[in-house]
Amino acid sequence: MSRFRAGYYLTCTALLLMVFGGLVTAPIASATSDTHLDLPSLSPSQKSPETEEITLTCQYPVLSSPGGTSFFAYSIELQYTGGKEPRVFDLQVTVPSGFSYSIASSYGGGTEIAAIRIDPQQTYPDTIKVTVRPSLWIIMPEPGEYPITVEAASGEIKGNIELKAIIMAKYEIELEPSTGRLNTTATAGEDSYFTVYVTNTGSADLQKVNFSSKVIGAPAGWSITFDPQDIDVLPVGANREVQINIKPAQKTIAGDYMVAISASPESGYAFDAIDVRVTALTPTIWGWVGIGIVILVIAGLVVMFLRLGRR
Repeated sequence: MSRFRAGYYLTCTALLLMVFGGLVTAPIASATSDTHLDLPSLSPSQKSPETEEITLTCQYPVLSSPGGTSFFAYSIELQYTGGKEPRVFDLQVTVPSGFSYSIASSYGGGTEIAAIRIDPQQTYPDTIKVTVRPSLWIIMPEPGEYPITVEAASGEIKGNIELKAIIMAKYEIELEPSTGRLNTTATAGEDSYFTVYVTNTGSADLQKVNFSSKVIGAPAGWSITFDPQDIDVLPVGANREVQINIKPAQKTIAGDYMVAISASPESGYAFDAIDVRVTALTPTIWGWVGIGIVILVIAGLVVMFLRLGRR
């Protein structure tokens, strides 16, 4: 009986040691771990494939320039991703009416292209150069913003980018004598007329065109007036005739003088000037007076010689 009790006590003691020593809980933890390992997971071959797409980017998508600019050039990068094999993408550019375009590779010089082959495995983008210009029959495009669209397409895979060309107003004015000659004559104290044409050679209307003059090397008292005195609106390409009345001062000595004529709109964005050589003449009456004085002097000398000759 004592042996049985001793064995019983030894067995209970061993079980307690096993429980407190972690030998019994280990299988439970292992079973819990095995439960997590049995959860389903996707293998690499079962992952969703990457979407095929073509992306177009441009570092400078908006370009601006004054009117009369011959072209706008855009450098565009194309990146094809998601595919397994190279594909050929057709290139198309949509420009406003009155404009034309050309497409060239960035390294192909002036050769134009209509499509590009892109490898999706390469890490760097391909670059093309798109040049947009006004058509040959349009000398001066209207100022404003012009949208441009560049598209690359291969089957159902398409991509595009929106660009913009801004043409700013160009203000220019031109003065030209009606005779083509920059010289005239004027009599001192009398009206003398000189005609010029004022032309708007820019790309925007000119408002309130004013005229001014300056006489170089002449005495005070010269009068220079304009008819009309100013022009309210001078449209693009239009010209107006302006009469300039040049009246030298009464005491002007005969000779050549320089008169500077200038024109500018009120905004001051345009300016032009011409120098006109004015040959000043003395009035006819003074010529007759001079002739009379010469005759009187000669007559006096003749009388003196006659009297001295008698003595």
